[in-house]
Amino acid sequence: MEFTKSKKILNIFLILIIGGFGGILADQFLVPYLSNGNRTTIINPTEKITIVENIAIEEAIDKVKSSLVAIHSYQNKNLINQGTGFFITSDGLLITSDDLVSSRATQYLVFRNSNSLAATLVKRDLKNNMALFKVEEGNLPVVSMTGLVDLHLGERVILIGTELVSAHLNEFVNLGIIRSIGQQTLTLNLSEESSLANGSPLINIRGEVIGLNLVDSQGLLKTVPTDKIKEFIGL
Repeated sequence: MEFTKSKKILNIFLILIIGGFGGILADQFLVPYLSNGNRTTIINPTEKITIVENIAIEEAIDKVKSSLVAIHSYQNKNLINQGTGFFITSDGLLITSDDLVSSRATQYLVFRNSNSLAATLVKRDLKNNMALFKVEEGNLPVVSMTGLVDLHLGERVILIGTELVSAHLNEFVNLGIIRSIGQQTLTLNLSEESSLANGSPLINIRGEVIGLNLVDSQGLLKTVPTDKIKEFIGL
């Protein structure tokens, strides 16, 4: 009787040893084999959302970059003012801030990539501080625009401006969110220290322009919604 009890205990002990050894083998060899040697990295939900948003922001910027220009106002060869603009038609119409227009200006130049183009003032909207220019070039990349009705509180927005550095066009960005949406107004939690962003587009995370940025010398930012831009240019 005592022998039988000892034998049962021994069998149970052997089963536990074999089971543990089998588990180790499965973990070290079987699982990697079934997964073709690839291990899954666990990313927490917050980190995953951040990664996805960063990729979306990069893609949104890429959609707009080719439509951006730096625009300079000159009196003879003296630079009076400079800012950003963007093409809204493929035949050369571009919009910017009316601050770049001056009665002293004898020439307006638009810089796209490393090339410069002479620009002609088409019309102005003094009330909303917008100016429409035209360059003589075709097949230009243009932005897509969306209106106030498609915007949401707390939505991520991106300011993207340009500057001319050693004859090359560089872009810079600033991120914020929409604080409030009125019938004809848009308020952001955003300020911009560079006056070169004056006349730049404000875009959403899908790369659509939702407004024109007006930046004063103190860095205060006002955005003209695309509804007013379309009304101004007759689209």
